[in-house]
Amino acid sequence: MKKTYIILSAIAAVVLLAYLLLPKVTFEEAVFPLEKGVSLLAYDDRGDGGMSQIDFSQGADALSFQCTLGADTTLAAWCGLLWNFDPDSAKLYRNWSLVDSLIFDMDVQGTQEVLVKLWTYDPDITDIKKAKTFRLLMKELPLQKGRNRIAIPMAQLYTPDFWYEDVKTESGNKHTHLETTARLEIAPGWNQARGKTFTLKIHSIKAFGVSNFNFGIVLFVFVVLTIIAVGRRHQLKDDAEQDNADQK
Repeated sequence: MKKTYIILSAIAAVVLLAYLLLPKVTFEEAVFPLEKGVSLLAYDDRGDGGMSQIDFSQGADALSFQCTLGADTTLAAWCGLLWNFDPDSAKLYRNWSLVDSLIFDMDVQGTQEVLVKLWTYDPDITDIKKAKTFRLLMKELPLQKGRNRIAIPMAQLYTPDFWYEDVKTESGNKHTHLETTARLEIAPGWNQARGKTFTLKIHSIKAFGVSNFNFGIVLFVFVVLTIIAVGRRHQLKDDAEQDNADQK
């Protein structure tokens, strides 16, 4: 019995050492600077009769976006930035199943919050001809004046109630389909003041993750070793009880 435990312990030690020495498998994909096949646009509400004003410029290393929401509160007001990962509607979405976080590096003036939105393809709901049927996942991103380097864990993204109402689907349908990301959007925060200008200078946005594949293998090996150890213990116990019965 002791010899068995020594062998199992040695195997466990070797597996753990190998795991520690193996390089971490990471996933990283740039949203900005732009990669090939991605379109970026700045939008406002003027095409729908609004009065918001934007200014947008893009360079190789940074983009600048300035927005002033229309001051007339009788009119709806919106503006923002939209990255389209599939501008040709060919269903060539980004596979972000390994993504743990979205990481932002930007300079900020005039606001304390923006909304980060992911639009993902949900095969049960999405009609690619209707933009609003892509599943919306969003998170409020708190900001400070000046340079901000901040990460949003993907687990914190949520589908707001108004999306379920817009697409007329049940709120119990919670599957997120992060592996099929179609668009990323940045919009003003909920409390952005009308008539007040805010400015974003974005240096980089990236999706980042660390694969748990190696850890899964180690966990599986440890479970197998535990089963073997427990099984061996029970076998020895049963043998001992059988010997005692035979002696009687």
